[in-house]
Amino acid sequence: MTNNANFLPTTEYALLGFLSQGPSHGYDLHKKLTNPEGIGLIWGVKIANMYAQLDKLARKGFIRGELQENEQRPARTEYSLTPAGEEEFQRWLTRLIEHPRDFRHDFLARVYFLLRLQPEKLPGLIDAQLEIAQRWLADTAEKENALTKRATFENLTYHFRVSQIHSMVEWLVWLKERVQQTYTHRGEQ
Repeated sequence: MTNNANFLPTTEYALLGFLSQGPSHGYDLHKKLTNPEGIGLIWGVKIANMYAQLDKLARKGFIRGELQENEQRPARTEYSLTPAGEEEFQRWLTRLIEHPRDFRHDFLARVYFLLRLQPEKLPGLIDAQLEIAQRWLADTAEKENALTKRATFENLTYHFRVSQIHSMVEWLVWLKERVQQTYTHRGEQ
């Protein structure tokens, strides 16, 4: 989840993404956000936290909620995306990850929504992110190699970082191949 004060947490972008597909009630949004066969593989979000995030998004003008009265059940709020919310979501969707610590949540969430909403943009995002991840790997490996003492905590920490970033690079290469195969197979049909 991003730590930059100018950006929203990734789960809030995910809420915008779900609302970009049409209006929804809070309970339904929570089911989508925590679906263990979908984006819920990335995180767990308590329903109370999600409602607090919806309130925050409404205060920022990214969504609006409309109370719906019904004689059969208690009133509930239906949320919808505003033009400002759609613009913010689209801006986030192809923004590159700047730090390895944000990769798991942020990049996977982008992949999730791009696959569903704009799959044609995914190959370009993967290529650009792969280039950044390769730079992370080279820079971190250089710092590890510059250490004069081995078997120190500093050395162990840098080696751990190198291993993590190496895994990210390998996964991005694998993802790129999978996406290319998917497009190749679609083109043959």
